[in-house]
Amino acid sequence: MKRFALLLAVALMATLIAGCGGKVPIKVTNDLGAWNIHEIYISPSAESGWGDNLITDIMEPGDEFTSMVTPDNYDIKLIDEDGDEYVKYLVEVGADGFSWNAEQGDMI
Repeated sequence: MKRFALLLAVALMATLIAGCGGKVPIKVTNDLGAWNIHEIYISPSAESGWGDNLITDIMEPGDEFTSMVTPDNYDIKLIDEDGDEYVKYLVEVGADGFSWNAEQGDMI
């Protein structure tokens, strides 16, 4: 019985933390081959604009970028050195976050 009460308390605490602004990662990895990523935008899907570029340094192939967000649906846009865009719409970011290995096939 004590074990059940402990498990219930842990589950309740996790729910409260998530409901109080718990953050999860969105991780982007540059798998574009020889192309660098110059801009990254992450915006809640309910919003119409993209907001500000989230990176200040160029992401070379193999580099990773992580942004912490509250669980929700997001749109993610990357722009490479030639101005090509790579976009994922309505990404469901849950308690485990989201990872995207951006590849050439993701270009729009």
